[in-house]
Amino acid sequence: METKWVKKLTLPVLAMLFIYYASRSEDPAARNLVNTMSEQTSQEQIVYSSEEYYAVYALHESDNLVKTYVKKGEESNPIQAIFEILTTKSNQLPVGTTSLVSPMATLNDYHLENGILTLNVSPEFLDYTADEEQDLLSSLVWTYTELVDVDKVKFEIDGEPVSNLNGTLPVSRGLDRSMGINLELDTTNFDETQLVTLYFVTDDSKDGLLVPVTRLIPASTDPVTYAVSALIQGPVNQNYVSVFDQETTLLSDPVISDGLVSLNFSSELYYDSQQTKVSSTMLKQLVMTLTELDDIEMVSVSINGNIKVMDEVDHSIAVPTSRFDFESLIEAQ
Repeated sequence: METKWVKKLTLPVLAMLFIYYASRSEDPAARNLVNTMSEQTSQEQIVYSSEEYYAVYALHESDNLVKTYVKKGEESNPIQAIFEILTTKSNQLPVGTTSLVSPMATLNDYHLENGILTLNVSPEFLDYTADEEQDLLSSLVWTYTELVDVDKVKFEIDGEPVSNLNGTLPVSRGLDRSMGINLELDTTNFDETQLVTLYFVTDDSKDGLLVPVTRLIPASTDPVTYAVSALIQGPVNQNYVSVFDQETTLLSDPVISDGLVSLNFSSELYYDSQQTKVSSTMLKQLVMTLTELDDIEMVSVSINGNIKVMDEVDHSIAVPTSRFDFESLIEAQ
């Protein structure tokens, strides 16, 4: 089967990486986080379905973009509604998160054709610093591409196409999720590279939010094996965590067939002393991370070949789990 994972980076993406890095410089918190979450299993869960909630990427107080959910109102236009959530209605974002888009910015109109969303915004949209541009645009692009009919976002200022906004990042051809989010480098060779987005969790105890982190890695690296290993090793940034035990290992190579990746882990994946349960947060990290890769739609997990393993909300981890299935169940606040 032909793979689509490896992507040679274009000059605009490389330029974006250098601009971003010019402006920015075994965690016990992980165990505390999963223990706290596991104590809440008796609570009622909220279903954050796309029919009732918008997925919005906002800036967390830890200085990372996180995935949040905002309940829909009676509005019929999701494009306009999302823009308002990021501007005049940013008070609807969860506590501890904020938007980088100026509340004075307005959406004059928009055009959606063949998956390309063109936002015609007012000049006030440019009221941000060049150092903030990467995060601001990532927030917009990753939020709008959560909509099923949007693949790429372009910008106009008062109806005029622009090649740059308030920084030097080229935007004339539009931006998609390949621009990355919360960028990190894991290679020094930019000739043959690929992007992998990992999902970590903010250290907020019961209110932990997903933190997508895009890494640039060598093209020769298997992205599935790399992603799983990176989740186990945990983040390099202390502002977020992974709930995996760092002693966990893959006992065999990942098996991929018809969009399903099957993983067989060592017993360290269990989080309880009786070795009967695994963390639903762990499964969430796996599913969200691996389904960002092309050609992977579902994840199935076993431990030492045992498929009769449940998470703390009694979900079988061996049952193929899709991104939509898993992210629809979020711990009640």
